[in-house]
Amino acid sequence: MSDSSWPGGERLPFPSFPGRPRALSPRLLAAAEPILQVAGIGAWYYREGGDLWWSAETRRIHGVPAGFTPDLTSAIAFYLPEHRPVIAAAVEEALRTGRPWDVELCICRADGERRQVRARGRPADGASRALIGTFEDITARHEAAARAARELELRTRTETLLRDVIAGIPAALSVYDGDERLILVNDEYRDLLPGNRQFMVKGERLADIISRKVLANHYVPEVRASDPPEVRQAWVADYLRRHRTPGYNRVFHLRDDKFMQASTAISESGNIVSIRTDVTPLMRAERELRRRAEEDALTGLANRDVLMQQLEQLPVAGSPGPGGVLVLLDVDFFKAVNDSLGHAAGDTLLRLIGRRLQRSIRADDTAARLSGDEFALIVHGLPAPADIQAFALRMLARLRRPMRLGANRYAPSLSVGIAPFPATGCGPRELLANADAALLEAKRQGRGRHVLFGAELAEQVTRRSRLADALRQALARPEIRAALQPQQRLVDGHVQGFEALARWWHDGAWVPPTEFVALAEDVGLAQPLGHHVMEAALAGFAAMLAAGLEPGHLAINVTTAQLLADDFVDTVRRSLARHGVPPQRLEIEVTETVLLDRSIARIGQTLEALRAMGCTLAMDDFGTGYASLSHLTTFPVDRIKVDRSFTGAIDRDGDRGLIARTLIQLGRGLGLGVIAEGVETTSQRSFLQAHGCMAIQGFLVARPMLPDEALAWLATHEGQHGKPCSASVARRRRRPAV
Repeated sequence: MSDSSWPGGERLPFPSFPGRPRALSPRLLAAAEPILQVAGIGAWYYREGGDLWWSAETRRIHGVPAGFTPDLTSAIAFYLPEHRPVIAAAVEEALRTGRPWDVELCICRADGERRQVRARGRPADGASRALIGTFEDITARHEAAARAARELELRTRTETLLRDVIAGIPAALSVYDGDERLILVNDEYRDLLPGNRQFMVKGERLADIISRKVLANHYVPEVRASDPPEVRQAWVADYLRRHRTPGYNRVFHLRDDKFMQASTAISESGNIVSIRTDVTPLMRAERELRRRAEEDALTGLANRDVLMQQLEQLPVAGSPGPGGVLVLLDVDFFKAVNDSLGHAAGDTLLRLIGRRLQRSIRADDTAARLSGDEFALIVHGLPAPADIQAFALRMLARLRRPMRLGANRYAPSLSVGIAPFPATGCGPRELLANADAALLEAKRQGRGRHVLFGAELAEQVTRRSRLADALRQALARPEIRAALQPQQRLVDGHVQGFEALARWWHDGAWVPPTEFVALAEDVGLAQPLGHHVMEAALAGFAAMLAAGLEPGHLAINVTTAQLLADDFVDTVRRSLARHGVPPQRLEIEVTETVLLDRSIARIGQTLEALRAMGCTLAMDDFGTGYASLSHLTTFPVDRIKVDRSFTGAIDRDGDRGLIARTLIQLGRGLGLGVIAEGVETTSQRSFLQAHGCMAIQGFLVARPMLPDEALAWLATHEGQHGKPCSASVARRRRRPAV
């Protein structure tokens, strides 16, 4: 090897002189030192058993001054303790065998700073045993390599983590670059739908992927391959527009009733990150909750909230297209079904009614159960009264068909109110009020029929509204009065008692009780009206007692609203005390419909409390309602009153009052007092007396009279027939409380 070679076979960075071999020496190395210093490489020369020469760069790397004279021992001492054996062995091996070395070790400079160095050496040329080499500070390179290694490790770990995250997240992930080409997709996205994997190919454009998936019916029912091309293209264009919008988020309803939530984010680099999450369980649960919130649990029909929402969406007056109707239905005498056949039968009845209603309408119509036995329909496409009439008749024919309720066969009866739409100035609330007015009219006409809201009924509603306002004002003035009609015992002709009847003097005329009594119940005035009548009747009755007459008992008809009032019993007690009338003189009359109210348990408690006070109880209009006969034994009834319709039939029917006779026998068989209302002829009185009726009431005895007239009438009557003995009055039968 020539004298101008570096250790390890590298060429020295200074000229060689061919044909003039020269041995390497410190002088020669010193001459090359400027070049070496520019390269950042130090040099050294060592002769065995002699001195060690360092170049200036070598001294700089070791951090020693220019006058420092190194030797082999001091040079090795700069290395870390664990590296000293390595360099010592390399030097010894080179001197012994001529083997070069090239190692990277760590030294500790004179100032204590550690540096990474590359030490190279080999035997020098010539006969002398000498070594020559280079010394290079590679700390910066080593640190850069370490940083690169760390960055590479971090990148590797990050990429591994990202792959694990992408593969492990429970969502479908795809990433498109700025040109909307697919650059990343996880297996979850590929397996999103059957056959989806074949479309999710890296490098493909988003528009092409979506278009092919549309043709594969991946987005049914939103868009189908069978749709016209312009429809498919518009859907794809809308999809791409949404996909490119930052913050895009929507839910797709896919085939097989699957739901997929799609959301998009755009990175700073312009990549579009798309995430698809299978939200099928969530959407199905939400749908089930919505169904439960909007659906009646018993019948499966819509509920009141849904009906009101549908009413808000109905067309207004002047809108194009055919109109329709809002139908309100009540199942007549539903309480009687519950009481006689049981609640299970009542539920079956409601379910069957709901099913028949649903079959009576079309898919775009609405059937709803409002509450209890109340139903409603919104039916479109009935523009003319003739169409409405035909629909109502078909519907009622279907609803009235007999049905099985357990072991019983039952033919339901329904009252129906119908209001057409659209109508001028008629919003949802007004439309509902119109249908309700028609329903009430159907009930007034005898139930089991339908009534269509029209101009005549609208006029009645207006009149009733004005009458209701007037009634409210009348309750604050002395316009409400009580008339007293006597009840006569058939056995001796004496007065058994008086019934109090409401009278209203308004604008110089008497308002018929058939108009304002029912109206008071409809508008929530039954309780104050009943209180006014009771006060007026008790005042007139007390005047009879004060005059030394014997009026028997005072019968007062009370409504459901009064019986449900928390303070009704106390109100009665205070009124009796205020007028000085003993409770035993007061008879509470209730109609059969009161006992059919849903709050029958609470009503029963009130009746028991009144009876415990000493009052008696009579069932008015007996036989006209649908109360169970069990009510006669369940509740503390003392007397039944045969309705005037059965009394009037005595002179008309060929059966000569069969129903009246049967009711009398029923009452006597149960140990109850029996009084017949509406007696107007002597033949009726004779018939009733012959069949065991105990008392009568009607025009044959006397018409209803104001209290002063009733007092004068009673005085005259006692003058003609004598005054009944107190014992006969005291013998009024009292049944033990049940």
